[in-house]
Amino acid sequence: MSVGTILVSLNDVDRSKEILEITAALADRHDAHVIGLYVIPAVYIHPGISAHVTADVIDWGRKFFQDRADGVKKLFDAEMKKQGFKGEWRQVDGISHLVATSVVEHGRQSDLIVVSQGGKNSNNGCEADFAERIVLDAGRPVLLIPNAGTFDTVAQNVIFGWNATRESARAAFDAVPLLKDGAKAHVMWVDSDLDAGDGAALPGAELAVALSRHGVEAISEPSTTANIDAADALLNRVSDAGADMLVMGAYGHSRVRELVFGGATRKVLDQMTVPVLMSH
Repeated sequence: MSVGTILVSLNDVDRSKEILEITAALADRHDAHVIGLYVIPAVYIHPGISAHVTADVIDWGRKFFQDRADGVKKLFDAEMKKQGFKGEWRQVDGISHLVATSVVEHGRQSDLIVVSQGGKNSNNGCEADFAERIVLDAGRPVLLIPNAGTFDTVAQNVIFGWNATRESARAAFDAVPLLKDGAKAHVMWVDSDLDAGDGAALPGAELAVALSRHGVEAISEPSTTANIDAADALLNRVSDAGADMLVMGAYGHSRVRELVFGGATRKVLDQMTVPVLMSH
């Protein structure tokens, strides 16, 4: 397994520098091709006011995104030049007012999608549930970059949130191509006594052994919590271990007009302090 293509979403202009630095470092480590994607979404017009919307309003909406795109492209070109390899810039006109729709469309042909954490308080021109839509719909591993902070390393000292479910298995093995020989991994099964099944005498041990076969220095760390939930336990362990990435399955599903995340997934997405690799 290898990482051949990384697609990075750059609509979050305020975090584009940090996102690009992480993406470029990963691409350099894995000799991967980088696609820098910037989406100019279709202008959303509420049906109740559509008759009153002029061409000038539509042009203004496009200009907002176009003006931001020019600056991001300069950053993208500069980062690719600094790292010494050629990236591919893609500026696309979205068919939807949702930026995530175009990111999913282009990201499905990549090995990894890198996006901003985003969220309701972000001023990035994306929908509030941008990250959720990509994680649930893309079918690819998604590396989410926090809204704050800088990160000197990524995927070298990793916490795996593990509970032997389909989602956690998908995330764990989606993360393997990112881990080079010498990477360290802590396999953490929170409250394993509550849901460990057959073969779980030492919860997480089998995954640690599987990771070691890929040259990863992995240990199992089953954890019993008292008064905190699984998300807090994982985030606390990230801090204690000085980890540079958290890997976990994304639990949730899409509904008509609604995206639903499980409790731990939602809390980690809202409160992450290091890059988080999620798969669904």
